[in-house]
Amino acid sequence: MAVTVGELLAMPHLQMSLHAGARGLDREVSWVHPSDLPNPWAWLASGELLLTNGTGLPSDSPGQASFIERLAEAGPSAFGLGLGTGGPPLTRALTDRADELSLPVVSVPYSVPFSAVARAVADVNEREGARQLASVARLYALLRTSMARGLSGPEMFDRLGRELDARLYLVDPETGLSLFDEGPETRFADALAAEFAAHSQAMPGVLRLRRRDGDGRWATALAVAVPGDQPTALVAEPTGEQPPSLGLLQHVATVGALELAQLAADRERRRRRGADLLLHLLERRLDPTAAEHQLADSGIAPADSVLVLTQAASDGIADDIHRRLSRPRVPHLLLRRDDSLHIVLEDRPELLEQILVGSSAPMGVSDRICTAGRVPEARQEARWALGAAKAENRRVVRYGDETALPLPRTPAEAQVLVSRVLGALMAHDAEHGTEYLRTLRVTLRRNRSWQLAADELHIHKQTLGYRLRKIEQLTGRGVTQTDHIAELWFAIRAHDLVHSRCPVRG
Repeated sequence: MAVTVGELLAMPHLQMSLHAGARGLDREVSWVHPSDLPNPWAWLASGELLLTNGTGLPSDSPGQASFIERLAEAGPSAFGLGLGTGGPPLTRALTDRADELSLPVVSVPYSVPFSAVARAVADVNEREGARQLASVARLYALLRTSMARGLSGPEMFDRLGRELDARLYLVDPETGLSLFDEGPETRFADALAAEFAAHSQAMPGVLRLRRRDGDGRWATALAVAVPGDQPTALVAEPTGEQPPSLGLLQHVATVGALELAQLAADRERRRRRGADLLLHLLERRLDPTAAEHQLADSGIAPADSVLVLTQAASDGIADDIHRRLSRPRVPHLLLRRDDSLHIVLEDRPELLEQILVGSSAPMGVSDRICTAGRVPEARQEARWALGAAKAENRRVVRYGDETALPLPRTPAEAQVLVSRVLGALMAHDAEHGTEYLRTLRVTLRRNRSWQLAADELHIHKQTLGYRLRKIEQLTGRGVTQTDHIAELWFAIRAHDLVHSRCPVRG
């Protein structure tokens, strides 16, 4: 059993005096924590004796009363003030509030160094170290048995929490939501998200969270950082009178890191299943009824969903978007092909914002998908919208938005566009066996690089130049003027919709 505040006061060589909080003299002191920070509760563990010179203590009565209230929420054993060190005197407001909270307030004379108090606590608490080791051993024994029984993450954390007299949650600090699909949610979700935002989207080692209960009283919890690549918090809501030991919670946070690895593996499996489903939908490889069932199983309602198309030069971009959608449990399908990212998700502005975060690439958004069989057409709509976004230097264009470029609404409208812009070209190809349409497509896809286009077409650059001049004669549009390029590009996209149920890549 650890030394109590009353036992420390009884040690004559320490010469400590009591100023308030006599009802808390039986509190055990696990450690001595010297600090002159204005918010020492952010670094204090339950059962620790805070010793301060007072330089971080407010001088006014309301400030001191608030200071002792915030300090008490961290569960310290006592508050100790070093005398003669330049700090402000204790106000009546502080001592009265300490009496109400049963938090001992003691003073240490100038002649007694803080290290003497720390040494006295350490000498008495050697036995406490053995008890802490035993607690750690029990935690890991619980972990082993939980894993052997195949318990789910929520079940395992429930068992660990009962050992610590707390409710435990593995949480995304940005949203405050549990990382377990079926896991319970912490009551401190909003408080955690606010603190995380206040720390510039970074998770400190420990956060002390507060919220008002229905009776108007403040409830408190601890949030401990979980090791890993993505910010994650272990939230502990005390069920007893004192919060769990910070040291024990850090051991549980290590367990949380193991769970995160499992969750990441599960998330990757879901992503691959979603990518396969989206690929099959785009290539019309699924029976319509089966497709509708698989979309429902993935949480996707086609009537409320859109297809988003954006650039993704690397798998890292796709991984990041998948993580940001998965953590708040947003149903989605994601497929990366040909440096483009296809995403199917519910048509909500805040979800589209999640995709835009951290990326400057333009984005095209289709009309509502409506049915599983319309996914290929939705991709074409998103392609048209993305082309308009690029041409007009806009971040997002939705199919049907007002643009300076022609966006056909139906296959019939697409056919009109194809006939008007490419009709003469297609007729010449059909009559003479030429490849002017393919030449135009490759040239535009290669960003009008003559060398790259000629290499892909296996022709000489001079031959390419002749073909481009012929294309300009037949269509009345060349590949040097921006408005002509846009019309030709959209006409080719319209041709893909009209002449292929699954549009040609590029």
